[in-house]
Amino acid sequence: MIVSYTINAREALFLAYFRPYTPLRFLFITLILLAPLPLLPRLLGVVKNGTMNGGFFGEFTKIRIADSPTLSRAVTWLVRPLQGIGLSLIFAEKLLNAIELTAGASLVAILVRPTLFVVSSALVGLLLSTVWALDDLGVRIYNRKTGEVHMAGSTFGTIFPLLAGAIGVSALFQSTDPATALLTVIEIFMILYPPYVLFTIIHNKFITKHYATLSETLTFRTLETALH
Repeated sequence: MIVSYTINAREALFLAYFRPYTPLRFLFITLILLAPLPLLPRLLGVVKNGTMNGGFFGEFTKIRIADSPTLSRAVTWLVRPLQGIGLSLIFAEKLLNAIELTAGASLVAILVRPTLFVVSSALVGLLLSTVWALDDLGVRIYNRKTGEVHMAGSTFGTIFPLLAGAIGVSALFQSTDPATALLTVIEIFMILYPPYVLFTIIHNKFITKHYATLSETLTFRTLETALH
């Protein structure tokens, strides 16, 4: 019974029940991910004001890059979509745990799950929009002690989502039989991958179109160094 509930909960959370409406589901998820994009200038302003005095990871700086940042095929079709799916999986795991502790498998929980999916997807879109923008606009984190320069999203934007996704998948395999868990993972991937690819492409076009305005928002010190 617990196994069945776990699988059904994830199907509800990722809107897997809407199989007959796959095109509409794709459009719906994509629009949710893109919803925070118009807020990006303000978000970058918040980041700038919050990091002017440095931070735990180092000093925020900028490097000189082309006015039209382009993404490689690997980043567009693999890295960034996997980042989004990884974050979605860990959000799902935490939200499902919260639902189980409060509403259980009641009708209220079933109605709440789609709402939680909308909220969590918007938050993922918000976080990734900001991190990707920092990377695409040439923002880097400079460690004065070691002299190392890192991309702003190298840790949060890549390692954390992929690790979080692995944790979410691992938890799913522990709660049910391997065959069912594998099919569930494949279905989640098929649901989320197309919207995240489109989200990646549109986000990059948005950055390219508004590059000058967004870059002026991030008035960090320019790091004069050769990066390899």
